[in-house]
Amino acid sequence: MKTPTYLVLLLIIFSSYSARAADKYTAGYYIDSTQHKVEGLIAFDGTDCENFLFKKQLGDKTLRINVAKCPQFHMGDHEYVAIGQVDFVTIIRKRHINKAFAELLESGNVKLYMIGLALSRMDAVHKAAAVATELSDNAAGGNMSGYFTKKRIYYYVKRDIETQYTLVEHRKSKFKRQMGAYLKDKPEVVAQLNKNKDYDFNNIELIVHAYNGNLPLTTK
Repeated sequence: MKTPTYLVLLLIIFSSYSARAADKYTAGYYIDSTQHKVEGLIAFDGTDCENFLFKKQLGDKTLRINVAKCPQFHMGDHEYVAIGQVDFVTIIRKRHINKAFAELLESGNVKLYMIGLALSRMDAVHKAAAVATELSDNAAGGNMSGYFTKKRIYYYVKRDIETQYTLVEHRKSKFKRQMGAYLKDKPEVVAQLNKNKDYDFNNIELIVHAYNGNLPLTTK
């Protein structure tokens, strides 16, 4: 694909990106700042961890609900809660957020949360470039799209007695050491972390589920 064509495609994708984001609604409810339950339709695509869209029914005016005014919301079978003082780390920057919406994946002794990084303008260009590059790769047989399509998914763990949320390391060696120390009161889980290749970042939800006593440990 020639460079001018690539740039035109990139601009088209970027200009339409924001219009497509977070526009699929699901039945749900949120708790407002006065602890009242408000039912309706919610749209939340995970890329903006500080806001979601709400309307009472299709066709109504869209409201943007900020995390500062909502401690919790449910969208379908998914539960999201506001958590505070978290850091996002990417290849080129570190960002601190005072409060963000996180999906509650595990609610036992150790709670597990998943959140996504809000896209800045450069991130949006980065994402648009991923699509354009993938199309270019398909046409020319290249393999550059992998760089652009890194998923910005972050997991955090926290016990009720703890005051801070712990960002789960995604690199294999750091993940094993970190989780081995964090879950050390369950030696059987630590043993699996040390010998089972499937006990990795991608399966953190199952690991925490096993730690909380809700899932049998594998004997591999």
